[in-house]
Amino acid sequence: MTGSDIYKRTAVYERDAATLRLYPQEWKLLLAFDGQRTLEETARSSETSPADALRHAEKFLQNGWIEEQPITLDQYLKRTGTTERTSTVPLASVSHPPQPEPALQTPTASATPPTPPSDKPKERVLRLGAVIDHLLSLADSRSLGYFLAYRVFLRVPLELLQAEEIASVHLAGEAGLARGEKLQQAIAQAVQAIARQPLPESAFASA
Repeated sequence: MTGSDIYKRTAVYERDAATLRLYPQEWKLLLAFDGQRTLEETARSSETSPADALRHAEKFLQNGWIEEQPITLDQYLKRTGTTERTSTVPLASVSHPPQPEPALQTPTASATPPTPPSDKPKERVLRLGAVIDHLLSLADSRSLGYFLAYRVFLRVPLELLQAEEIASVHLAGEAGLARGEKLQQAIAQAVQAIARQPLPESAFASA
C-alpha cells in the first residue's frame, strides 16, 4: 500500500455500514474513498495525516471495507503526465552463439590437476540503511516512507533478526547489515510484498 494507490468502498462496507462503530476521523477518511483519488489525495481531503491515513486504510482493507480500484490507460497517462500510449522499451533478447565441440585430448602421465583458487568468495551483505532509503524513494512523502519501512520490517520473521542479533532497525542513519542469506531473502520478499517493487541490487555490498 502506497500513497499513489486508489481505493473505493466495497459491498462489504455497504452491508456492514449500519453496525460499524468508528471514531469520527476514521469515518471522515472512510467516506472519502471514492475510487477516483489516490490515498494521499484522500488523506488531504479528509484532513488526515499520511501516517494515520495509512494506518486506518490498512484496517479498512483488512476488514474488506475498501479495495484497490484499477484505472484505465487514459487515467494512468493523465496522472503521470505522459501522452505515450505504447511502450517504447525494446524487449530484451538473449542469443547464444553455437559453441564449438571440444577437441579430444589424450591424457598424459605428466598432466597435473589444476590448482583451485585460494581466494574465498567475498561475503555478500544487505545494507539495511539502503533498504530504508529505497522505501523512502518509493513513497510520496518521508512520513509515508517511514511507515512503509515499518510495515516491511514487521513482516520479517523475528527469529531471523534475532539470529543475527538485530534488536532494532533505525529508520535514520546507519541501520546495520543483514549477513545471512535467509534474512536477506526474507527482507527482499517483504519489500516485494509490501512495496510491490523488487529490492535493488545496489542495496547489497561485499563485506
